[in-house]
Amino acid sequence: MSDSTISQPKPARPRNNWGWISFFAFVVVASIGVMVFMIWFNLRVQLRPEQLAAARRLWDEKQIKNYDMIYTEKHSPDDKVITFHVKVRNGEVREALMNGSPLVKNDEQKDDPKIFRSMNAIFRDIQRFMDNDAKPGAPRVYVTATFDPESGRVIRYVRRVMRSSQRVEIVVKDFQRTE
Repeated sequence: MSDSTISQPKPARPRNNWGWISFFAFVVVASIGVMVFMIWFNLRVQLRPEQLAAARRLWDEKQIKNYDMIYTEKHSPDDKVITFHVKVRNGEVREALMNGSPLVKNDEQKDDPKIFRSMNAIFRDIQRFMDNDAKPGAPRVYVTATFDPESGRVIRYVRRVMRSSQRVEIVVKDFQRTE
C-alpha cells in the first residue's frame, strides 16, 4: 500500500453552538417581553378620571352620612405617617384627631380644619391633584387608587411624582358606619 492510498482523516468540522446563541436570544426576548408587560400593567392600574368619578358618584348615591374612620397619610420624602381618627355625623365632621390630638380652629384659620378630614374631603383632594396633574407642563405622576366596590369610598390612594421624592399615600385603615 502506498501512502497515497491511505486516506487522511478529514478534519472534524467545528460543531455549531446554536444552544448558547438560542439561550441568549431567549433571555433578550423574554426581557423585552417582561418590560413591555410591566409598562402595560402599570399604565393599566393608573387612576383614570372616569374611575374617580364613578367612585365619587357611588359614594354620593350611598349617602353615608354617619361613620367613624381611621386613616393614615404618609408624605415623602420624610415618610412621616400621620394618623387621623374622624367621626362624621349627619355629613359633618364632629371630631377629628391628628395623631391623637384634636384638630381645632385657631384665630388665623378661615375654615375649621376638621372639615378637611372627611371622605368627601379625601375625594376633593384626589380630584384637585388630578386637575393639577392634567395641566400643561405638570410633571408626570404615577397615581393608583383602590375604592370599595359597595360604597365607592377610598381604601388606598398613592400619588408619586416621577423623578422626584414627592409621594403621598392615604390608607383608610378602618371605616365603620354608625347609625
